[in-house]
Amino acid sequence: MDEAFSFLEEKRALELNETLTNIYSHTGHEREINEYIVSHFKAIGMDSSYQSIDPEMGNTFIRIHGDGSGPTLLAISPVDTHWSGDEDLDGVQWGTPMRRDNSLPAQIQGQTIIGLGSNNVKSTMTALILAVEAIMGAKIPLKGSLIAAFVAGAAPALSPDHEERENISFGAGVLHMLTRGIWSDFALYHKPGWDVTWDDTSLNYFKISVFDEPQYLGTSYNRENPYRLLKDIVRVIEFVDTFGEGQQNNTRQGNPIASVSMNSIQFGRPDKPNWSPAQADLFLDIRGNSDRSPLDIFQLLKRDLKEFLSKHPGMRLDVSQYASIPGASTDSGNWIVQSAIRASQFVTGEVSKTYPTFRSGQTEASLLRLWGIPTAKVGGTGPLSGLSPDLPEEIKGFTMSGSYAPYIIKSAQVLIYTIIDTLTRTKSECGIGE
Repeated sequence: MDEAFSFLEEKRALELNETLTNIYSHTGHEREINEYIVSHFKAIGMDSSYQSIDPEMGNTFIRIHGDGSGPTLLAISPVDTHWSGDEDLDGVQWGTPMRRDNSLPAQIQGQTIIGLGSNNVKSTMTALILAVEAIMGAKIPLKGSLIAAFVAGAAPALSPDHEERENISFGAGVLHMLTRGIWSDFALYHKPGWDVTWDDTSLNYFKISVFDEPQYLGTSYNRENPYRLLKDIVRVIEFVDTFGEGQQNNTRQGNPIASVSMNSIQFGRPDKPNWSPAQADLFLDIRGNSDRSPLDIFQLLKRDLKEFLSKHPGMRLDVSQYASIPGASTDSGNWIVQSAIRASQFVTGEVSKTYPTFRSGQTEASLLRLWGIPTAKVGGTGPLSGLSPDLPEEIKGFTMSGSYAPYIIKSAQVLIYTIIDTLTRTKSECGIGE
């Protein structure tokens, strides 16, 4: 392990992270960055291959083969950025002009890389590449085999209206990998940070539609009715807040819901502000704990909405679920979870740390578990998930686009420790039957 760690350099992490950040890889457009990874590893003599999903997106796999007596480990990083960096597409979310952390080219400021997706997901790609290079460079005699997977289509977001392809996200790369013969005994899934979790929530997207009659505003006698829809929207927002607070009073695993958020509302015509619309659509994200199915969450929401409507005679609304991924967990005593915890505690020196049983963030780690692969997720350190401590003042609040080289090194060390700890042992030592 010391030999492998010696290959890690912050200067190299900074430069590689900058290079990866500058390769555009918005969801559904990951071919270029994954072909770059293939060419990089082929140039240093490693087994690497590109797996096409469609002409614009695909996965990459890097393999280090053991002697066959140990387990196979998948170490996975997503490669797609959640945002496009296009002001016309992202400006509604981030404002105009576009903040520089969501733009390209990347900028280096001290040990910080500022640019589109530099932290999530380009820092995780950087950490995994560094870990693979170090394992290979240290010439460690492995019993088990490593498959480093750089997967497309990770974002929990539907295809935008201008996109003809409907299946470019929600774990499309992981599902394609699993259905095309890429399999393992264990998996490590890397998101920004170096903590360890083994339980992910479900992801549930709902649309609540509120209805009324259209009204014309340009009359002196028609002052109240046109605002009925607006008032009903406010009532539904208040219901969602109350619903979320009620479900989150106890965020332990036995509670059905971990988090509730509503960040999108669509109604009205900006070109015709003189008309009150007949319909408003409110879009809701509910993360349910892993022991509750998306159907459970839907039925719970419908039950509470029914009670809400009974208190507001005349209000008309409808609710539908338009996207979902079930949550899933791996037993905390499983080898890969315990190995990753040992790694994190070794790297941080926090050996007495109590790990949480779940987090509200959802990734393809759930898909891996649902398909029967015990999975530990490395990531989620603190409220800002390993963001740079020296981001400039003008970048305030949450960002996916500010990474910090020392944090990348720390994540790479956790990956390296877990890989060595797992792949220098036989299957039986890791609790797997021969």
